[in-house]
Amino acid sequence: MFEKILKEKHLKITPQRLAILKEIQKFGHISIDEIYENIKESNPSMSLATIYKNLSSMQEAKIVDEVKFPNHKQRYELTKNPHIHLVCEKCGKIMDMEIDASVENLKAMCAKTSSYDIKEASIAMIGICPQCQAVV
Repeated sequence: MFEKILKEKHLKITPQRLAILKEIQKFGHISIDEIYENIKESNPSMSLATIYKNLSSMQEAKIVDEVKFPNHKQRYELTKNPHIHLVCEKCGKIMDMEIDASVENLKAMCAKTSSYDIKEASIAMIGICPQCQAVV
């Protein structure tokens, strides 16, 4: 699967890129430090700089997206359809919520109101997940 995506985006298929993409897929939203910690044992020659460089290339190719949340380190996710992020302020869990054209409608409304040329939208809603609500 990832080999096909890399090839379509004209990026070289390397063990480093495949390992990074597998980690992102496994966790959904993951920081660079977490990627490094998770793969350094199986890929001892991979440096943090290699991860940064590869994430940058894959971000430019629209294979991964950088996601920023308030009070959290930046994270990466596989590029997917527009969605919003639900972030638990207690446990830090991040959940994607698929939506219809609402994000596109919101972008269009903001662009019209502000005259900005809006390139992308990143929406995060902060709250408490059901599991943390159940813990009293």
